[in-house]
Amino acid sequence: MKTLFRKFNNMPIKRRIALITAFSLTLLLFCSIPVLAWFYMQRKTAEMYKIEFPNSLYLNAAQREDRMYFNMNAISPYKTDPVTGGLVHDDDGKLIPVTRQLYVFSVSGSNTKSYKLQMAHTNNNQFTYTIYPATQYDDQSSIPAGTDENDIVLYAMHAGSHTENTIPVSDDMYSESGSKYYVKSATALSGEYKNNETSNPMKAKDDDAFYVENYGDKTNVEENDIPSYWHSDSISVSLDSNKKFCDYYIIEVTWEKRANRTFEDKETDMIYITASR
Repeated sequence: MKTLFRKFNNMPIKRRIALITAFSLTLLLFCSIPVLAWFYMQRKTAEMYKIEFPNSLYLNAAQREDRMYFNMNAISPYKTDPVTGGLVHDDDGKLIPVTRQLYVFSVSGSNTKSYKLQMAHTNNNQFTYTIYPATQYDDQSSIPAGTDENDIVLYAMHAGSHTENTIPVSDDMYSESGSKYYVKSATALSGEYKNNETSNPMKAKDDDAFYVENYGDKTNVEENDIPSYWHSDSISVSLDSNKKFCDYYIIEVTWEKRANRTFEDKETDMIYITASR
């Protein structure tokens, strides 16, 4: 080290100045690299923030109303009034039997290119659950002529019902009064059950990943309580000018006469519908 200092001191002053300048510039360069890298990452982060808007996904009742209005807690084998929910009688005062009920729900969000639906349900009543895309109409006169009246759901809106989802879809502004009409598509949403062992009567497997996740190593599990899991195919989204969307669906619950399937009086089933990107 002393030898280096001696050589440095013996150098001409111009050479010493040049060496000090070169050393200083080199040191400055090494110090500036991480600083420049930090500024570069901050700029890229800002650019990504401007391009990648936050996205969201909501599952609600019709007209994006709060989930409490997506009400399937009393599936009745008799015709019900779509507005009041009460049972309907014929001219002789008798209840009118039906073999299906329709329920409307919505999936909405922003900046989402696609999503999937999952439906899980138990099988105590041996219902058949089918999800159909639905089209919303503001009034009955707008519904295409020839539409089967049994495929139309009248939905009465509720005041103060948008506390969970306030997304403004430009071509479908929600309302808190009046009614909307929903028409079931002729074609069901494409998808499949992932863990069914049989379909008639419906029964879920008791030895797959779904079963293990729910029950682990438990024994003596009631077979009809084992949930069946249905997954849709990927659903593409059409965004409006504000990058928002709202899709409507009708879930059809049927118990038509068929072998080995019965409607159990006061029996309980659980059904869950979820949406995911």
